[in-house]
Amino acid sequence: MSFEFLTFLAYSPRGKSEIEINSRTVAGSCKNGDVYFSTRLSQRLKEADLSDYFESSALVPVPRSTPLIDGAVFPAQIICETLVNNGLGEIVANCLNRVHAIPKSSGQFNADTRNTVQTHQDSLNVNPLLIAEPKIIIVDDILTLGRTSMASALKLHKVYPDKEIKIFCAVRTRGWKNLENIIDISKGRMHLTANGGVQLPD
Repeated sequence: MSFEFLTFLAYSPRGKSEIEINSRTVAGSCKNGDVYFSTRLSQRLKEADLSDYFESSALVPVPRSTPLIDGAVFPAQIICETLVNNGLGEIVANCLNRVHAIPKSSGQFNADTRNTVQTHQDSLNVNPLLIAEPKIIIVDDILTLGRTSMASALKLHKVYPDKEIKIFCAVRTRGWKNLENIIDISKGRMHLTANGGVQLPD
């Protein structure tokens, strides 16, 4: 099973250059649900001629690692709403929920200790809404290993087998390479591997 994905920005968790330090500030704004960040992101996506990716689609925000509580910041939701308000996507469909808490990925520094695709799937539930759009785009703030996105896509594929399901994450973690620019568009397909992991093209 594989799904198309798009990321627009990159950040380095530990790099020492000015760009890499700035990338962490940008990633922090994304994680904190900064509306100004999401608005600028929407504008930059249009300037980069990436509007077609979002055409005729319903945007589904990926839930946080714990069930949502009233008043909590929901970064993926803010990104979805801002994208739609700027003409990128048709509607926001809140049909994906976290039914029980799992460890936060940001607290896991080794791929072997991070949540597996199956762990994510077991903690997610789909509330089947009527979606008229032919495409569903799963939206999250940060893409690192792709396990959250893959699990979300697999869950939605079971409920909406006739929809084209794609993934958009605002920022991609690039811990293994030196960043030359925070805008670092990455597009391709992520594949579910035989051992239940995720293979990204780079």
